[in-house]
Amino acid sequence: MKILYVITKSNWGGAQRHVFDLATSMKEKGHDVWVAVGGEGLLKQKLESAGIYTFSIATLGRDISPRKDAGSFKEIFTIIKNKRPDVIHLHSPKAAGLGSLAGRLLRVKKIITTVHGWTFNESRPLHEKFSIALISWLTMILSHTTILLSEKEYSQALYFPWIKNKLTIISLGVKPTTLMSVDGAKQTLSKLIEMDLGEYSRKMIIGTIAELHPNKGLSYLMNAMTSIITQHPNTICIVIGDGEQQSALRVIIKEFKLEKNVYLVGYLDNASEYLKAFNIFVLPSVKEGLPYVILEAGSASLPVVATTVGGIPEIIEDMKSGILIQSRNARELSHALSFMIEHPEERKKYGAALKERVTVKFSMDKMVWMIEGLYGQNLKHQ
Repeated sequence: MKILYVITKSNWGGAQRHVFDLATSMKEKGHDVWVAVGGEGLLKQKLESAGIYTFSIATLGRDISPRKDAGSFKEIFTIIKNKRPDVIHLHSPKAAGLGSLAGRLLRVKKIITTVHGWTFNESRPLHEKFSIALISWLTMILSHTTILLSEKEYSQALYFPWIKNKLTIISLGVKPTTLMSVDGAKQTLSKLIEMDLGEYSRKMIIGTIAELHPNKGLSYLMNAMTSIITQHPNTICIVIGDGEQQSALRVIIKEFKLEKNVYLVGYLDNASEYLKAFNIFVLPSVKEGLPYVILEAGSASLPVVATTVGGIPEIIEDMKSGILIQSRNARELSHALSFMIEHPEERKKYGAALKERVTVKFSMDKMVWMIEGLYGQNLKHQ
């Protein structure tokens, strides 16, 4: 098959990781694969290193701009017209909207959209949510199949008319995580935060890997840390990742006098390798789809505290394989993290239970097999 993937941003987040995994897996299986991305980010670099041809669309971005969006549509249309793919697989709302329309006009045999968390679940004015929901519905109408990553997103999709038969659930899958040894990971991170390794090893480390974006709820984590260090002064928090909220978070850290307890270490390539340097993993998101990082933390047998948003409750069973809390609630987050700090046996039990669940339910091979089958099955019925 000839497969074209299209995604709005070329940074390295969960959706981009998913596209990379699919594109490289389908190439290994002998299919012709191309990927169109917005910009020249890390996803593009990784794909090219893996031998996958990419198209960079400079005008393709998350924000709405009629002039730029018209330019992006023209480029996507031209790519599809020239390459004549059997399948176009669209990721992220802007790419999905433009790509599904271009695909229909050019009579592409199979148009698939994967939803990485509904954008209308974000904190936005009501009129914006309505507009986004309308565009999402039109995209599902134009697509032949829409893949949802979780039961939660599937149930929300069912509220839209005339698309029920176009919906399917295929969960994310992860390969077994390659991990540094505990000592190696601690040594690397201790250097990054300029702390003596011996001192670092005596600390209780709360860690997260996240894009520094409001959707990740990191400001609530900063707020929770003010309470945690009062009760547990030997605790520090390490945040791996970069993004638009970096400056704002540094202001919060300074305002709350957390400079010696919270460290923003920036982007690290293959960040999941360092998970063993953490004692507890936290993801305080206010909006999610089905986050890779929790699957990776589970693969590393880490205990996790996370919010009950998106598909997270389908990964973590509360008080059995982790602790779930309400989003935007720094006090509840603080209580959950304090419980983890104070109960080492529970941490060990949660980490083991989560690893077992991730291994059984979220297999990379299973995900690729299901999606490849979806491509082929639908082509035969065209």
